[in-house]
Amino acid sequence: MKRIGLVMLACMLMLCLLGGCGGKGTEPMNSSTIELTDNQVMIQNRVADADVWILPDTEANRKTTVWGTATISALKKGEGCSIALPKPGDEGLYLLRMIDTDHFYYSANAVELCDGWTLELRASEDGVITARVTDADGDVQCVYDVFSARL
Repeated sequence: MKRIGLVMLACMLMLCLLGGCGGKGTEPMNSSTIELTDNQVMIQNRVADADVWILPDTEANRKTTVWGTATISALKKGEGCSIALPKPGDEGLYLLRMIDTDHFYYSANAVELCDGWTLELRASEDGVITARVTDADGDVQCVYDVFSARL
C-alpha cells in the first residue's frame, strides 16, 4: 500500500514539475501590445469563412500557436476589408494565419506587405491555397504557397 502511495506521490510531483515548464513562444499575443502602423492593406478572402491574423514575422510569433484577437474576425468567403498593418517583423515581413469555420488551419510565413497592397487568398480547384500579393497598381509582387490542414 505504501508503494502505491509513493508511486502516486512521485507521479503528482512529476506532473507539477512538468506543468511548470512553460515553453517560450507559447505566451498568448496581446493585441493591445501589437504596434500598428499607418500602412493599410486590403485582404481579399476567396477560400472560406474564417478568422484571419496578420502578425509580425518574428521568431517568437513563428513558434507560438496563440495569436490573440484576430486581425479580421469572421471574414466571409468572397469578401474583403482594409486593415492597418502591425509593425513588421525583424526582416520587414509578416505571418499569415487563418482558421476557417470548418476548422481548417492556413499559414504562410515571410509575407511581404506594403501600404496600399492587396493580399488575396485563393483556392484552386484541386485544393491548393495561395496568397497572391499585388501592389497599389495591381501588379503581382509575389504568390505564396499557403499550408493548410484540418485541426
